[in-house]
Amino acid sequence: MTILQISAKTYWGFRVDISKEDISFLTIDEIILHVKNQMKSFFKLHNLLELKEGVDNLNLHIHNYDIQDPVIYLCDHC
Repeated sequence: MTILQISAKTYWGFRVDISKEDISFLTIDEIILHVKNQMKSFFKLHNLLELKEGVDNLNLHIHNYDIQDPVIYLCDHC
């Protein structure tokens, strides 16, 4: 498994687990979309609607990663 972790002010530490096999078929943009969709689902499920609405404002990007990395950080700063 690979951990996709958010590195952003309000959302820091939010994590999504994904299998190495699944992530190998995704582009960076698809990884970011997957994480954002997981965030929105989680926040909606737990009635955290303000957090859910803020997800679309995140400018997430991945600096560099290797598919073998145990953790891949998605950043909203720089």
